[in-house]
Amino acid sequence: MNPVLCVGCTVIDFVTINDNFPEEDTDRRCLDGFWQRGGNASNVSTVLRLLGSDVDFFGMLSHAGAFRVLLDDLHRRGIDVQHCPHTEMDPPFSSVIIVKATGSRTIVHCNKNYPYVTWQDFSKIDLKRYGWIHFEARKASETIKMMRAVQEHNRMNEERIIISLDFESLFEANLPLCGLCDYVVFSKELANQQGWQTAQETCTELAHRVKPNCPSIICPWGNTGAVCLDATTQNLHNGPAYEPKQIVDTLGAGDSFMAGFIYATYALRQSLPDAVDLANRVAGHKISQFGYDHIAQLQKDNKPGNI
Repeated sequence: MNPVLCVGCTVIDFVTINDNFPEEDTDRRCLDGFWQRGGNASNVSTVLRLLGSDVDFFGMLSHAGAFRVLLDDLHRRGIDVQHCPHTEMDPPFSSVIIVKATGSRTIVHCNKNYPYVTWQDFSKIDLKRYGWIHFEARKASETIKMMRAVQEHNRMNEERIIISLDFESLFEANLPLCGLCDYVVFSKELANQQGWQTAQETCTELAHRVKPNCPSIICPWGNTGAVCLDATTQNLHNGPAYEPKQIVDTLGAGDSFMAGFIYATYALRQSLPDAVDLANRVAGHKISQFGYDHIAQLQKDNKPGNI
């Protein structure tokens, strides 16, 4: 099976674990802390590798010394970065506060105009290598060109590349991307910003906005599960959440859902409702512990989704 290509960002996450959320203008110690490689597409790449998929990452890398830890982690996990351009700028980073009692995460992101990959960079890639390309909804002017390049490839080649989109910010700017993909995963936070109160309403309203080129739409909605709208039948399906006994770390739960969905749809050839169900299982398992490595347990005995 051809690899998955994940297009987007990778950053350094500095994570602290606290009893409760710190008060303003105080000095305190945290319970624990660590750093990890973050960024949406970067996290999706990590979870796909843990589930057993071959993955390439395509995003801007940095020659700065601080970025070395990210490159080492990408290489250690077998995530290929051969197509990535480089910059001399310091990498973006996120400060993440996790509250132990609830598992909630608060993220403060720092990005000093760090460059994003361009269509020119993307055009150098041999697309025949891939069977699925996943995009972050970011830098729409460049991402539209990349998606159209994949569509043109699909028109010229018998083996079609599936396109997915992670849509969680800048609604109006990124809305045109939806009509260029096969699957879009739309965030609850962005839905609430539009005044949409449920996952079902979100799928229906978003489908109305992007007609006639409507993709299949998936909307995760926290502990109520996720709803999907099939682009072919226009049927809605609700998939239940799989909450662990204790919620430990919700950082990256959405990226884990995204990777689980791609793996189920592409590698396992599952139907849309079944793929959403496995995505819910992966996300539920992810939040049961810190980090991502425990997701590999889902592949025990070669039975994906066996939690």
